[in-house]
Amino acid sequence: MKRLFSLLLIVILVTVSLSSSAIGQSDKEAISKYLPVHMAKVKSVTGISKDEIIVKKLTDFSGNEFELIETGSSGYYIFDPYSGRYLEYSKDAPSPYFDKFGDLIYFGPKQYYVGNDRKYFHTIIAGEKDFSEEDLYVLQNSFDEMIGQSRETKDNRVLDFINESYSEKSTLESFEFKSITPIYISDYTYIRDDPYPPNQGDTCGYVGACLVLNYWNKRTPSAGVIPSVYLQANGNLKITGDTLQDKLLSYGYSRTTWGLTIRDVFYDYCTEYGIGATMSYYLLAYSVYSELLADRPAILFGPLPDPSSDSKVNHAVTAYGYQIESDLYYFIVHYGWSGYNEIVLDPNFVASNTQFQLN
Repeated sequence: MKRLFSLLLIVILVTVSLSSSAIGQSDKEAISKYLPVHMAKVKSVTGISKDEIIVKKLTDFSGNEFELIETGSSGYYIFDPYSGRYLEYSKDAPSPYFDKFGDLIYFGPKQYYVGNDRKYFHTIIAGEKDFSEEDLYVLQNSFDEMIGQSRETKDNRVLDFINESYSEKSTLESFEFKSITPIYISDYTYIRDDPYPPNQGDTCGYVGACLVLNYWNKRTPSAGVIPSVYLQANGNLKITGDTLQDKLLSYGYSRTTWGLTIRDVFYDYCTEYGIGATMSYYLLAYSVYSELLADRPAILFGPLPDPSSDSKVNHAVTAYGYQIESDLYYFIVHYGWSGYNEIVLDPNFVASNTQFQLN
């Protein structure tokens, strides 16, 4: 009876959140049927059952619908009902749409927008200007390709359960995921927990480069990877004044980046400071798993264009671990934003990557 009450409470919370979004009854029913799966997912990630969760509907401009699961002020999961898989999630990071309702638009990792009167703003990046629908259609074109790739791999166990339980069984029937064991590179906390120069809106590739260089500087102090001028007295990166990110930007490459750009930044930096290292870039997620298995982080880039110009924004994240879910490898990444330092990410959203290895 207690379990039944808890699940009914969730249904109520979902109904409240959807009513705030002015979504019709059919949408409420469509979303409610996934509650057992969401409950099981949260439990498999956190190790505990959370009875109070809120589900919101996310959409894009191509008519795709996704579900956002919020577990309070921290913890979020973005679910694709078409594939039965979670595209990104974190047990600790705040939901990108926390306390936000209405026209919630999702174009993939790091691209979270809220609409009002056909104007849209980014939910996290401070000072991001309002965009029109026309501006954001450039994001949709790239997202169509990414989500199509992601949907080639389905979690049939989830889909079969949903189809069967919704048509023949109670939607309150239990569902379980296998327990998940994250696998991290050695000393991964140098990436996950250390301070770093903040993202200046479009410098996420340089943030990733700072995280990687800091990792190797701390892991191999004798290599002298980072000059003391860019370090605090305690050995951490400076986050104000003349920072390592400023130095990397000074090489003159575009602020918006992809795998090749940051590879070249690493090359110039190591040449100037006489650091023996090998740097390379690849398309898609090629050999990223090998890097992680070899105890080396990698910087991952997505193919999303910048809606404010003709250039590519290519959101960058830094991978420092992985885990296996439904026979698919997911990356554990740092988004380069405060509070988003441990996110689990679908690898299908990677368009290129940069790798760095000390010789």
